[in-house]
Amino acid sequence: MMMPQTIEQLLAYDPLAPLQAAIVETIKTLNPGLNVVAHPGKVDLSELIAKTVVKSPGVGIGWSRIREAQMAEGHFCLSVEWVAYIVCEAKSIASRRVEKEAIGLAIGARLLTILADLETSLWGRNTVLPPETTPPAEMKPLFTVRDQSQGMAYYTVTWTQIIADLGESVFPGHAGRYSEDAGVTGVIGYPDAVQIEDIAPWIPAIEEPDNA
Repeated sequence: MMMPQTIEQLLAYDPLAPLQAAIVETIKTLNPGLNVVAHPGKVDLSELIAKTVVKSPGVGIGWSRIREAQMAEGHFCLSVEWVAYIVCEAKSIASRRVEKEAIGLAIGARLLTILADLETSLWGRNTVLPPETTPPAEMKPLFTVRDQSQGMAYYTVTWTQIIADLGESVFPGHAGRYSEDAGVTGVIGYPDAVQIEDIAPWIPAIEEPDNA
């Protein structure tokens, strides 16, 4: 049964904003010199540049869609479609000019490499699953002719990730004790018959009478 929650409680238990902050911090730490910020959502990147929200070379971490996802064991989860907006322009590096396209590709490849690392892509959170492989993470160009003429190039890297264990499982949480006393196959015993009744619908079983 759902219980009322205040705004303070909603913020305290929100799984999305802390995860977004963790993604930003991880990418920022692994890429010194790259401007990495949280992005509010799917908007016109040219407007973002005009407002200096994401400075070049930079990455804005946002999302495009969040859906409910149900795990096999019944927990409520969220499937988040993340978007990393890459902003770049030509830059002098090691006394030579590097074009914006090359910088954008290098940043995008780095993000894809981070997402492919099973440990790093959990962002230090124990309720986050590795990025989905269907669909896989991908990089796409986003800039227009106007952006090109202004010397800017934009790309996106997208991936989907599940935040798990947000609700109660539909399965009973009773703990049984395994024993081999009943023979080779063994049994799992529960201290209360009611617990067996609760878990019986989820486990195929054969009821056998007690030996007289």
